[in-house]
Amino acid sequence: MHPDRIFEPSPDFRDKFNRLPFMYSHYLADHPLMQLPRLVELANTLIQYGPGSIRCQASKMPKHLKWTDATLKEDLQEKLPEFIANIEHSESWLLLYSVQRDPEYRALVDQIIDELEQLTGQPLRQEMSWIDAYIFIASPRAVTSYHIDHESTFLMQMHGDRTSNLFDGNDRSILTDEELENFYIGDLTAATYSDAKQAKAYVYPMTAGKGVHHPVCAPHWYQNGEQYSIALGIHFDFKSDDRRARVHQANYYLRKLGLKPTPPGQSAFKDSLKIKFIGLFSDRHPQTKGDVLYSGIRRLRGIAAKIAQTRKIFAKKA
Repeated sequence: MHPDRIFEPSPDFRDKFNRLPFMYSHYLADHPLMQLPRLVELANTLIQYGPGSIRCQASKMPKHLKWTDATLKEDLQEKLPEFIANIEHSESWLLLYSVQRDPEYRALVDQIIDELEQLTGQPLRQEMSWIDAYIFIASPRAVTSYHIDHESTFLMQMHGDRTSNLFDGNDRSILTDEELENFYIGDLTAATYSDAKQAKAYVYPMTAGKGVHHPVCAPHWYQNGEQYSIALGIHFDFKSDDRRARVHQANYYLRKLGLKPTPPGQSAFKDSLKIKFIGLFSDRHPQTKGDVLYSGIRRLRGIAAKIAQTRKIFAKKA
């Protein structure tokens, strides 16, 4: 651990932040909060918030497999300490959500944000709509399959080695408008892997003390090496990306009507109309990250279902 800072300074933080993937160095690999015994304590704390606070699945899966097709492990509350303590052999892949619920981890996350604001030159706290911190714990040779996230992420490797495969989310030969629209309607597995896309990957070998940044909606997948892996992810939702998500949502419905909608960023006027339309149905005071992104869509679907039901009733009477 470095006594004064978390990250090794690099121009990439300022030049590539939320635009392109890049690798960096950090000093958290030996931090006491990242050791297995402390992580068992953390997991036992988080599970009290409900089963949705931890995801545990089999570690062996192909990179192209959808998240929804992964084999989940059962009896999580009873077996969780065993899965983590024996991660070397348990063939498990665990994701601990919202670790900042624990005060010690909250303090570390705050310190990380402070330093990232300095390195990126961005007022991150002012611009973000949501912040979350996850810890990934996985057995040797585990695979995190190809997917995208709404968050802009800094992922820090704490133990073990793995290969990160990151992609440019702005390249429409890698990530199409239709995939983005389906993702923001709620299909979290919308992004699809192919060998042709792999040829365009940024491939970074990660060891303890290394980290990678992937911007919002930048596709990525990971392959563990011969040791178990521990990694900390800091995930930012930004207001500008939330607004862009609403444009994709509106475009989804326009495309369903047979139109060819204008992608985000090409017309400020059209973007503003779409943002306002989805905003009419969105929660004014969202309580969760899901509310920020999907409350408007959920309400629209409810209205559409009622209209369809009314039409059926009148059709029967006609």
